[in-house]
Amino acid sequence: VLGIEGLPPPPTTKIGITARGGYKAEFHFWLTGLDIAEKVIMVEQQTIESMGEYRKEFSTLTFTPIGSVALDPKNQNEATVDLRIAAQTKNADLVSAGKTKGISPDQPTFAKWNCLQGYIGGTPAMDLRGPVGTPFFEYFVALFPQDKIRHEIRHCFDAQSIFIAPPETINSYLLYPRQQRSYETQSPVALDTWGPTRRASLGLVAHGRSGDKSSDANVGFFARDQEEWDWLRSMLTIDKITELLGEEYKGGKIDRFEIPGVKAVHFLLKDHLDRGVNSSASVDILGKNVGEYLRKKQVDIPVRFLEKGTI
Repeated sequence: VLGIEGLPPPPTTKIGITARGGYKAEFHFWLTGLDIAEKVIMVEQQTIESMGEYRKEFSTLTFTPIGSVALDPKNQNEATVDLRIAAQTKNADLVSAGKTKGISPDQPTFAKWNCLQGYIGGTPAMDLRGPVGTPFFEYFVALFPQDKIRHEIRHCFDAQSIFIAPPETINSYLLYPRQQRSYETQSPVALDTWGPTRRASLGLVAHGRSGDKSSDANVGFFARDQEEWDWLRSMLTIDKITELLGEEYKGGKIDRFEIPGVKAVHFLLKDHLDRGVNSSASVDILGKNVGEYLRKKQVDIPVRFLEKGTI
């Protein structure tokens, strides 16, 4: 590519700051059959009671059931739910990562199995590497003056370093906007334009992709042709995506914009990912699954779109 000219850089540049957050660990129980919600409550209450005053030293302690039991399970796996306990603390000893190694019955810990006093069928995951804490880090994004950064390129295979001086020409008037413009569609089309509808998963007619940006999540959807694009951009408002998120909506701001060239509607979910990849207590640490979750959600889709075939 030749002959490309750009503008001088602004006086600031984006940086990422990584800081030690403490230690994280997790423990799992298998819950099977009936009364899953009640079994979760029982494990949580017994765990917190056994921790005593040490509970105050945990900045994060979550009890998350993953999966659901089939109405008439064909096998035991279909009747089993994974209860994941995620813990974070700055006290390494409380997650067996300090002076005390391993798990012992007398040690205060979040990974406590009440064998003879627990829920019916009580079964812990026996891999005890999970409850042993490992360091985690928190990530922050900021703008920083260009001339305050020492920028170096270090060679992997020798001791050489190349120092990159700050840009000599700065455009002091060229400042990146702190907030990208967010908007609803300019000319929405009535959703009954395409005739009768059928309740079905959004992902049957819309592609999607999502991912993390620190603690935020990007999620975008794109249509197959022009009429489906007109429907998609008219249907997917900020209120609609909030509705589709359901219990996953964390209360943060949601930005929306469109990319007509690829027939896409894009959303930025602010603070959706619990601080970021390494410090998150959720399972969707990379934000890759929120898009697939939303594509699974049911919406009213014009029958004529479904008759073209599904994705």
